[in-house]
Amino acid sequence: MADVVNFFAYGELINEDFFKEQGLEYITKTSVTLSAWRLVFNKIPIDNGGIENLGLANIEPTNDNAGMMHGELYAMDEKHIPKLDEYFGHPNEYQRKVLRFNRHDFILISGLTYIARPDKIGTKLKPNKAALKILKKAKKLFPMLYFSRLMNTPTCD
Repeated sequence: MADVVNFFAYGELINEDFFKEQGLEYITKTSVTLSAWRLVFNKIPIDNGGIENLGLANIEPTNDNAGMMHGELYAMDEKHIPKLDEYFGHPNEYQRKVLRFNRHDFILISGLTYIARPDKIGTKLKPNKAALKILKKAKKLFPMLYFSRLMNTPTCD
């Protein structure tokens, strides 16, 4: 049997349809939280498509170790790691890291995720409306307050 890895999705890959459109498959998935981290849109894109101040999804630790962010933890065959690496531009754009996540039943579980390299992040960047539209389709996965704040994120277009 193939080895199974846990992958934490926090951006557009939370949307199951978008996840599958990228050629990825999962065995199971569960909603999880990541304590003392937050979702940001500070990743400088390789190609911004002419959209000024466009930022891609990224995660970063909070300044005061407070708060939490939400995402999906996909259990998947390790054969999909090269596809994830390609999607995130690992190792040049994003670094692959293993973090500990909280499941809804308060059990900690390790999983891999991708964090933008420090030299690939910028300031005053924002997501585009298309990225938020993909996240909006995953509304049922988020707590209401978290989703509301996410949908009120200013966009660059």
